[in-house]
Order: sequence, then C-alpha cells, then structure tokens
Amino acid sequence: MTLESYRNFVAIVESGSILAASKRLLIAQPSLSNQLKNIERTYGAKLINRGSRSIELTEAGRIFYIKAREMCRIEESIGTSISCQQSGYREQLKISIPAGNSIHYIHRLFEKFVKNNPDINYDVYEIPSDFVVPNVLNGITEIGLIRASIPQYNSLTSFPYEKDDIVAIIPKDHPLAASEEPLEITDFIGIPLAIPFDILNIVYTVFGQHAVAPNVSIITSINETAVEWARSFQTIALIPYAEGDEKKTSDMVVRSIANEGMYVLNVFLIRKDRELSHVGQMFLREIGIEVQPLSAPGKSQDPDERI
Repeated sequence: MTLESYRNFVAIVESGSILAASKRLLIAQPSLSNQLKNIERTYGAKLINRGSRSIELTEAGRIFYIKAREMCRIEESIGTSISCQQSGYREQLKISIPAGNSIHYIHRLFEKFVKNNPDINYDVYEIPSDFVVPNVLNGITEIGLIRASIPQYNSLTSFPYEKDDIVAIIPKDHPLAASEEPLEITDFIGIPLAIPFDILNIVYTVFGQHAVAPNVSIITSINETAVEWARSFQTIALIPYAEGDEKKTSDMVVRSIANEGMYVLNVFLIRKDRELSHVGQMFLREIGIEVQPLSAPGKSQDPDERI
C-alpha cells in the first residue's frame, strides 16, 4: 500500500463517486476502481457499496476513511512544517479544539497570542472531544483541549482551565420559559432535548442519578445546531454556556439547572512522556499554564486552575 492509495481513497469518498474522483485526480476511472479493489483485497473487507451515481461507506470503510484522512493530514503537516522552518518561521502550534464551540475558543485563546506572536503558524483541528485524546496520544497535535467532567488519562497530563455551566436554552413560548427559578432535572421529564455530543455522557449521568431518562430528540456536533433545533422545533437545548453565547441565544430564554453536576470543564491535555515544543510552552504560558520540562525531576505540573 502506498500513500497515494490512501489519498485516492479519501478523494473517492469526498468526491462522492469514483467518476468524480477520477476527474478531480486526473486518473482514469478503471485505474481508480482497480486501486479500490486492491485496497479491499489487502484488508480483506468491503469498504464501499457502489451505487449507479454515488457510493456508500461500509462500517469498515468508515474506519478506513478516518484513518486514511489522518495519514494524509499528517503528510500535509510535514510539508507545511518543513516549509515554515525553511522560510524562517518557528514551529507550528498544533492543537486540537472542540468543534462544538470552536469560534469561542479561537477568540478566547488565540487573539492575544496571535497579536503577540505574528510569525507563528497554526495547525488547528476542530473535532469532537472524543477524538482530541487520540490526536494528542498519536502526536498529531501536541496540545488538546477537551470538554469533560473529570478527565483521567494515565498517559496525559491535564490542566483544567475554565468551567462552563450547562444551561437550558428554551423558546420564549415554551411552558418552561415562564419560570425564573433554576430548573430541576425532573422538570425535563418527557420533554424533547437537543444536546451536543460533547456533553451527552454528563447529561445521561446526572439525569440517571435522579432516575430520569432524558428524551434526547437530537444529538448535535456543535452548540449552534442544538440551539437552532430548539428554536425551530420547540424543543429545549442543553449546552455548555460560555462567554459570547449571549448573541446566539438573544431570542431565547436561558435557564440555569439546579444540579451541581451540570457543568463541563475545559481541560488542556499534553503527553506526559514528550517534551512540549517551545511554541507550545509559549501558548500555554500566555493563558496562565506553566509546564515544567521533563528534565526537571521532582517539580510539580499542577495546573493553574481557573475554575
């Protein structure tokens, strides 16, 4: 298997058909079809169900696509990093951030840093928190930001940064919008909920402690989609509420939830066994997190908690 095979598979999936991919790659369609057959033969699994006009990934194909895309992204980052080094730029800051509220993080974390360090390039992955951990473990990014309750990872050092309360976003004409008191978990019994994937486990855990099964109407990737679902379909969105969310919810009612477990931590992660790059140290130091070098035994890496 060559890297070109992985690139071409990604192109087939993202183009929607072998014909479209062949035009995009300037490769004859029979040749591209044979490459796909060779990949399936190599891994002993059917990866794509071919239709007359489109394709559909099998479960094995979905796994292969995710991994192949990661390999292609790594190859691209190698070229970019070397190019930056040759042109006099310092190493890229490679960081994974949650897709659920990435715009907030871009402003919150990067505005001051970019202004103070104009010669640094960035490789930013906007992905669900569940994918951030393997990204850091595999060295795709050296810093990861996740939203979690109490993260525990043996191979990673965690630095709790900020705490966001999970609140209810309610259409103004919804029955639960009338009360100004914090809502109880039992108030949500039977009510359809829109919930971002990043906080789904927290919601299930807290509701379960009250013997309430949440009526999850939709699971979204980002907060804005959950809010829009509530706005359009008279459901309630449960989202972590951060600075800047006021504008997105100005036409809705925001209610706190009377449960101390309804919160999410923003937590930075780095590898315990890998020295953080200079630019990575600079970035974390800018936001108040000091990382001790691996060569300094006995020094604590306790985070500067902003909770």
